[in-house]
Amino acid sequence: MGYTMEYTKLDLSHKSLLEPFTKQSGRWLSDTNFTNMFMWRHSREISFCVIQNQLIIQTQYPQQTPFVFYPLGRGEKKPIINLLIDYYATLGLALEFHSLQKDEAESLQRDFPERFEFTQRRDRFEYIYNTQELIELSGRKFHKKKNHLNRFYLQYPNACFESLGAENLDEVLSVNNQWFNAAMEANMEAKQGERDEGLYYENLGINDALANFEILGLSGGLLRNEGEIIAFSFGEELDSKMALIHIEKANITFSGAYQAINQALLKNKFAHCLYANREEDLGIEGLRKAKLSYQPSFLLEKYDARLRV
Repeated sequence: MGYTMEYTKLDLSHKSLLEPFTKQSGRWLSDTNFTNMFMWRHSREISFCVIQNQLIIQTQYPQQTPFVFYPLGRGEKKPIINLLIDYYATLGLALEFHSLQKDEAESLQRDFPERFEFTQRRDRFEYIYNTQELIELSGRKFHKKKNHLNRFYLQYPNACFESLGAENLDEVLSVNNQWFNAAMEANMEAKQGERDEGLYYENLGINDALANFEILGLSGGLLRNEGEIIAFSFGEELDSKMALIHIEKANITFSGAYQAINQALLKNKFAHCLYANREEDLGIEGLRKAKLSYQPSFLLEKYDARLRV
């Protein structure tokens, strides 16, 4: 008889239970951040269980086999991983880990020599920036970015930053849904009626985050021009050194609005953090180019591992 694991589907009520495991100092990965999982739970089933005081998070996309993240918590990982190997074997599946940090991949390889096949996931590497560099945009490497920003404020001299809070969250929610509907309409026209699933699920997540902004412990801001919201962004601290930027949205008819909200959010909300994690590029060429153009300090490497059978 194999080991049986009781997984619980993640929801907002689990925040206080999970965060002692997920909010570890120096763990800068976005995948296991509670807000991130809460926002993306519509597109895949995210569930968890706690065994021997360690957290196992399982993710399953529709019509795909489940995978887990590396066990989170103090103590030996090897016995937990052996239990996981046995449990997934009873389901007729090979244990699969996703989004392993380099040190986790090395530990797994050390504890289970030759038993796992590893894949480096460049499309999932996370972009880590020096916060002060993105605020100041000084020096030759940021010359173009600084020019874009200066042009924005010359064109829209009345554009101003405003913190996200109870007094404007409903308005931001409404504006975001207007932008989403317009984007979906344009997308469906271009793709002959085919829905952009990524955009659809992202919007559900944004609505959830805005509706539960304070409970999730988020921090954010918006830009207004002549009273109109033209951009907004929000994130949170992963620890004292690292901010994680969850969402950045702007009205593209205002040229430079993305550059402006990027800088304004860091300056007003996360200037005390040494670094900002702006997540992955998903292998999308335009997104990779844009993220690299902001001169990351380093990329947080991620690996997948699958049990050899």
